[in-house]
Amino acid sequence: MIKLIAVDMDGTLLNDNHLYNKEKFLALFKTMQQKNIKFVAASGSQYQRLRHKFSEVADQIGYISQNGAIVHNASDMMQIAEITEDQVHQILDLIAKIFPKDFVLNELVSGLVGTYVNQSIDPLGFKFVKQYFRPVFKVPSLAKISAATVGDNFTKVSVSFAQGVNLDEVTEKIRQNLPEQLKVENSGFNTDLIGSGIANKRSGIKVFQKLFNISDDEVVAFGDNENDLSMLTMNANSYAMKNSAEKIKKAAGHVTKWDNNHDGVLKTIEEII
Repeated sequence: MIKLIAVDMDGTLLNDNHLYNKEKFLALFKTMQQKNIKFVAASGSQYQRLRHKFSEVADQIGYISQNGAIVHNASDMMQIAEITEDQVHQILDLIAKIFPKDFVLNELVSGLVGTYVNQSIDPLGFKFVKQYFRPVFKVPSLAKISAATVGDNFTKVSVSFAQGVNLDEVTEKIRQNLPEQLKVENSGFNTDLIGSGIANKRSGIKVFQKLFNISDDEVVAFGDNENDLSMLTMNANSYAMKNSAEKIKKAAGHVTKWDNNHDGVLKTIEEII
């Protein structure tokens, strides 16, 4: 008996053009509703972007955003794992200290309201950021950003690295230097997300399990990257995408027959339900 399906977005449900087969999804969603299966979008990006992607059913699904830092059931916020203003600056200072400038393409600070970038960000970098976050606001300097100035609760710092930089190596270097209360997760696209050590996609799923009385073995999860491992390893019902790295495939219970560019998630859900 399946009662909840949690799905990562980029590289999983979404194809390489950041789209999905909406007609097929909506047909499957009707079947999920009939079977009392809760659908949850679980992503490293923001709640506002996720709602936009599921605009037709936005108030009928759940959202785990920013890798579990924020959890919504429809429009109701259920949980937030904040990081302090001091921690934001601690992270930014650490990145500047341990990496050469040419290693880092973009730095972002995300919160409940939006995502913030340096005013000096180049147009291509700004376009890239807006593919994964919304709304995005430019500020004079992230080095001087304050919660009071922007009127937000901070949750994540994202760091995008230049092409050619080994993401596994830089992620490990960050991990070795972070305070224990913070955590870094590789979210793909040469980007690391750094936030509260207590928040991940698995902790987000737990919110819905408690709310709807769902056991671990009644959950199906789909993902393709390191930031999905917490939910891909929770039971044998998990699916790594065919386009995932081998270490992700080995961690999951199953591997989809189709990749993200061929409706891999939706075809698998269709088989399941």
